[in-house]
Amino acid sequence: MSFTINRQESLIQLNGDNSSISQNFTEKMDSAKDKNSKESASKQFDNLLIESIDEAFSLLGTSVKNELYLRLEVNFNMEKNDIPQRLEEFLFILHRVFNLGASRLEVKFLKNLDAKIPIDSKCIVEDWSVSTWIEKDMSFIKAVNIKRQEFLKTE
Repeated sequence: MSFTINRQESLIQLNGDNSSISQNFTEKMDSAKDKNSKESASKQFDNLLIESIDEAFSLLGTSVKNELYLRLEVNFNMEKNDIPQRLEEFLFILHRVFNLGASRLEVKFLKNLDAKIPIDSKCIVEDWSVSTWIEKDMSFIKAVNIKRQEFLKTE
């Protein structure tokens, strides 16, 4: 048994030209690309921040650095890669562990970040001491957020 089907009409009728459909598709694709590039740039900034923190901790010695990361993970369920998203909590823990020494670490984190991201403005001016940084009312989180915004603008 054989049979044939003849279709002379398409199942979906398109009214007008296809240019509006094509334009909509193009706009959605461009929007998705912009979103992906921003997410990619943000992820890149997060990685540079983690590297800056890691380098500063390395100055304390490998065993101390490893112990800090272990304690963050075990006691606070915070992995190294979680630090940029949980920055305020990380700093609270850092200040509990190092007391006044935490401010010196913050300055070192920012100097390392400035070295990795050569943008016109610096998080920290080279000749600033910790006390000058505190007097200028520049918090670590504020400095990182400014640096992040500038980094995302350039990408």
